[in-house]
Amino acid sequence: MPEENTPDMHTDETNIPELNALIGKPGEAVPTVDAADIKALWKFQQELAAQHPDGGVAIAIGVINHICSPGADARAVSYRAGMLGLLHNLIKPAFAGSEPTESAFKVAARMELKWMGVGVVQNGLPFDVARFFAEVHGESMDGGATTEQRS
Repeated sequence: MPEENTPDMHTDETNIPELNALIGKPGEAVPTVDAADIKALWKFQQELAAQHPDGGVAIAIGVINHICSPGADARAVSYRAGMLGLLHNLIKPAFAGSEPTESAFKVAARMELKWMGVGVVQNGLPFDVARFFAEVHGESMDGGATTEQRS
């Protein structure tokens, strides 16, 4: 797991109620979600980006709740989709026109991930990138077994 940088406590600068409502407690595990919810949000975000190529558009949590299946944790879906998007944007220049595979959505839905703290500098991504790719490869090859299940 990557090096963690979590604050010892919320300071006045990081205690923003509106923002805290959208994320979990820094350092705690992000709940796993249904891959279909990440995929649905991803598709919505791509459509929105095509309509607004200059950006400047945000998606309200209520809209995310509507996009996801009933009972889904919209915060966790959004956060996990954001991490997949971040990774996608990092590798996108090397693979023009590619979209995440079904395996990537499945692994993003369950990978070990912790909430980041607001205003806390991160040393790298908040998940193990090598493990992500290994599990995506394994998902593609064995139809879903994780590294631990194959051992």
